[in-house]
Amino acid sequence: MAIVYGTNNSDFISGNNSNNQLYGFGGNDTLRGFAGNDLLAGGTGFDTADYSNLGRAITVLPGGSVSKNGLGTDRLDSVERIVGAFGQANAIDGTGGRGFAWFNVNLGSNQLTVNGLPGIGSLSFTVQNFANVRGTVNADTITGNSAGNFIDGWGGNDTLIGSGGNDALVGNAGIDVLVGTDSLFRGNREIDSLTGGTDADGFVLGDRNGSYYRGGGFSDYALIRDFSSNDLIQLGKGEVYQAQRDSAGFDLYVVRNGVRDLVADVRTTSFVGLPAGTFSLASGQRFGNFLGT
Repeated sequence: MAIVYGTNNSDFISGNNSNNQLYGFGGNDTLRGFAGNDLLAGGTGFDTADYSNLGRAITVLPGGSVSKNGLGTDRLDSVERIVGAFGQANAIDGTGGRGFAWFNVNLGSNQLTVNGLPGIGSLSFTVQNFANVRGTVNADTITGNSAGNFIDGWGGNDTLIGSGGNDALVGNAGIDVLVGTDSLFRGNREIDSLTGGTDADGFVLGDRNGSYYRGGGFSDYALIRDFSSNDLIQLGKGEVYQAQRDSAGFDLYVVRNGVRDLVADVRTTSFVGLPAGTFSLASGQRFGNFLGT
């Protein structure tokens, strides 16, 4: 076992492939432990646990531990930034928590905030090179980035936003809001998979600037995998839509100048009534399972 102590300056501290204890003390330190069950203690300053060259995906777990996918599990103390392995599907996983905390995660801005920690309140971290998130049993807000993300809300009433890329969103338990894209990317050239779960969920397919997935014809759309009669779809303002039933559920189109553009392939788990012909909704207006933004 290697025990390495830093200084009160900004140090770069590396261990070996055994069980290491790395202490940064003062300064803005970078700690790298490689294989083994390591302790990475940053001390004061803005400190980084760097897994960029590990070669395997890491998973950040509750309680300040990091699983290295068969290479050991590390414990982090006073570390403000976690850098995942290059080219790997690094993940944040809150499913093993004790039920107190909830997440605010934005992978696009590299931010993770853990709220509701007993005696502490909230802790914020910078998280770099992460693609996947599993939430907590409470209400989380999780936003992806421009890569293809897997986001699972787990328990609670979650808000899940995929942003860019081909994302897979799973609401799981709770009344969840799923948005495969966002107001910046707007679903352009994306195919996003949205699974709400057993409770009544909302699927957002547009905003006040119009419909998402409207620019790519049949090459971009949201695949809603488990739409039920208790669920809602939010539509884009100022659009004309058409819903066409098929053997798995229905397809939803934006219609412009007589041309249909697929925005959602909706697989249903119970009977859902559909509007006849084309339709549009004003802000706040509801027609069956459709809601105007």
